Amino acid sequence: MSVQILIDSTADLSREEAEQLGIRIVPLTVHFGDRQYIDKFTITDEEFYGMLNTEAEMPTTTQVSPQSFLDVYAEYPNDEIVGIYISQKLSGTYQSAVIAKEECGRSDVYPIDSTTVSAGATLLVREAIRLRDEGKSGKEIAEYITELTKHVEMLAVFNTMKYLVKGGRLSSTKGTIGNLLGIKPIIRVKDGVLEVIGKERGMKKACDFVVRHLRELPDFDSSMPIAYSHSFNQQDLDALKQELGEGQTLLMGSVVGTHAGPGAILVGYFRK
Repeated sequence: MSVQILIDSTADLSREEAEQLGIRIVPLTVHFGDRQYIDKFTITDEEFYGMLNTEAEMPTTTQVSPQSFLDVYAEYPNDEIVGIYISQKLSGTYQSAVIAKEECGRSDVYPIDSTTVSAGATLLVREAIRLRDEGKSGKEIAEYITELTKHVEMLAVFNTMKYLVKGGRLSSTKGTIGNLLGIKPIIRVKDGVLEVIGKERGMKKACDFVVRHLRELPDFDSSMPIAYSHSFNQQDLDALKQELGEGQTLLMGSVVGTHAGPGAILVGYFRK
């Protein structure tokens, strides 16, 4: 019995990367008014950010439905299925995967709450792929990745607070004041919870904060990889990588970009 790895589109792997790695993307959707787009499939990342800059109405997103998962599960009747999904505290996608598992009654389907998203989630996906390629069973992979979710974290730097306010992550008053003053929030994503751990004026100082924070972490796991994602901010990303080292680099898709906005940078890493 082989193992099929599923991810949702908020892991921000491209369709080409997913195909090369032998994994399946189950996409969320993004909406501009009454127009609906399937993340990574019917809208490219470049098209999305172009629309984000020109559309008067801000986009919204929709989780994967249980039926969508049921349809995908049915395509792999003889495989174990390991699914790694966006934190259930950020989206209902994981819960949809669990509902679909219960409805189909399969014991060989293993939905996992990654507790993170984007750069953080892709670190877990890479570990799952490694274990699959080593010949581990779906059950063994799921147990290991579930334990690893206790150690993954992510830091996020946002170029604008507008999209955080729209998503309810910051109050409108704080967001307006922050944008006027050029304040860039630094947010830690841990166990699916977003926590503001710092604020700096300007992206350079905010990225410097990220470097200091990671270097000062007593239990930062340097034996494990790090990963980056960004929404078209190559300059600050390159400066950050010069300090922290190379890692897999992703372009945020339309769903993550809806909440992060343009110019954001995310750094995923592990703690011991």
